[in-house]
Amino acid sequence: MQQDKAREMARDGMKPIEIAAVFGIGVHLVPFETIKGMALSLGSHKLILINDGLTEMEQQLVCGHELGHFSLHGEHNFMFILENTLLYPKQEYQANLYGCKLLLGEKGECYETEVKAAASCRSLREMAGIIAALERGEG
Repeated sequence: MQQDKAREMARDGMKPIEIAAVFGIGVHLVPFETIKGMALSLGSHKLILINDGLTEMEQQLVCGHELGHFSLHGEHNFMFILENTLLYPKQEYQANLYGCKLLLGEKGECYETEVKAAASCRSLREMAGIIAALERGEG
């Protein structure tokens, strides 16, 4: 997946789930109980699974986060289980930052400090709240 092309599409107003479709990545909502999302590489096929109990904003953030893993971290499989882990590795922060920037599009460049703060959140709901406020221009 090309980072620059994904960011260009986001600046043009596309949301992460739409961007995934352009790259041929299947996105499916599934009834996870605790997992927020998962990125899977099955040979040449890529798939993103997202918890169907999340809000639209949270689903977009999780999709952007998983796209970040595909773009930044190669062919590994990842699960977005932020609230259920004691560790917060660099890869998770990077994926959060990528997802936040994709969701905000061109506004992401205007709110660099706030976006970094959102990416550092240990709660998806808190991150979604910050990004929603930035989308409304309340930065």
